[in-house]
Amino acid sequence: MKKVLTSLAIFAGTTTSLLGSTNAAFAAVFNWSYTTGGGDVYTGMLEGEVQGDENTINVTSVFMSQLDGVDLPETPTVSDEFGNTSNPTIVTLDGTFMNFGTCDDTSVICGTNGIFISTTNNFFSTTANFGDDFETFNPDNWNIAEKPLIPEPSLTLALVGLGISGLAKTFLKKA
Repeated sequence: MKKVLTSLAIFAGTTTSLLGSTNAAFAAVFNWSYTTGGGDVYTGMLEGEVQGDENTINVTSVFMSQLDGVDLPETPTVSDEFGNTSNPTIVTLDGTFMNFGTCDDTSVICGTNGIFISTTNNFFSTTANFGDDFETFNPDNWNIAEKPLIPEPSLTLALVGLGISGLAKTFLKKA
């Protein structure tokens, strides 16, 4: 029984260390949403890196945006709130500082598809094809949470196989 417990402990330790190391290899992905005063709900995902204050995120991409559950066109360009791609695109987890834009092209004035949020100028804005909303930004209507990383199926299978082989070896030695 002691060998079985030892094998399980080794398996658990290996699993924990391998899964922990996979988190460091990937950029953080976040689910976000903003509900306008009129009740429109914008949702999407963004990728970025949490800074040392554990509140600020430097955004590198935005994808899977929706308006009231309907897919919106892709907006591959991230920018500041005015569409300027040379400035950093920043959001905060608590919504206190937003310098965020996502757009369908790289022009300073976005083409037809985009979402823009500014706490400096205090607005939430979308282009006509994105619902044409414009209002004062309300941080209480902003919601963002890190999307949990799910291990690759091959890694999970490898770890399960390792654990099973360890248990089988222990039982075979007893027999």
